[in-house]
Amino acid sequence: MKRIFVKECLACREHTLELLASWVARLVLGLIAFTPQPLMASHVIRVVDGDSFIIRVNGLTQQMRLACVDAPEIGQFPYGRLAMNAFRGLLPSDSEVAVYPIKKDRYGRTVGHVSTPGGVDVAEELVRRGLVFVYTRYLSECDGPKLLLLESQARDSKKGIWSKATYGITRPWIYRSGSNLRLRCSEISSWDRAQILLQEGHAYLDLDNDGESCEELR
Repeated sequence: MKRIFVKECLACREHTLELLASWVARLVLGLIAFTPQPLMASHVIRVVDGDSFIIRVNGLTQQMRLACVDAPEIGQFPYGRLAMNAFRGLLPSDSEVAVYPIKKDRYGRTVGHVSTPGGVDVAEELVRRGLVFVYTRYLSECDGPKLLLLESQARDSKKGIWSKATYGITRPWIYRSGSNLRLRCSEISSWDRAQILLQEGHAYLDLDNDGESCEELR
């Protein structure tokens, strides 16, 4: 009877260990699946604008976009071109870069983190230079506190997009919307509301770049 009991216990223990091993294996595979995996791009083909570029990985061409930042559009002269030129300087054509993919955006581009051949985080460097905005909507995918600190330092130093006005230029996501998100002072309920809109990126409301929007609403 004891032998049977011992055998049953051993069998039960082996089954438990098998289940545990299976669970651990699934956990590891799950972590691998949901953790951004670095891959080495054979080379950069070209930079498209201030926050997107094209690379070749394992012989395949991929379009990529920097995570957590948004560069001025080319039409936002001269800031769009300044961002693009700086981006090209950080990622020269044919250079090998480290890419950490996160997800695909609605245009099919791979969104992720990118480091220069020297190991510099490209998004952080562009924010540091005052050339791109931090995309607060997606900060959970990045080191949010660090990016916001770099942006604050660039703003205080009046670099790039922060050089002409306290609250910077019109945000790219507002600029891209055309007239859909653009407001007139006559359409805003109060002076206080106008200041909030200015801080949210509606820089076009501050016509004289003095840090105050819609003065006529006072």
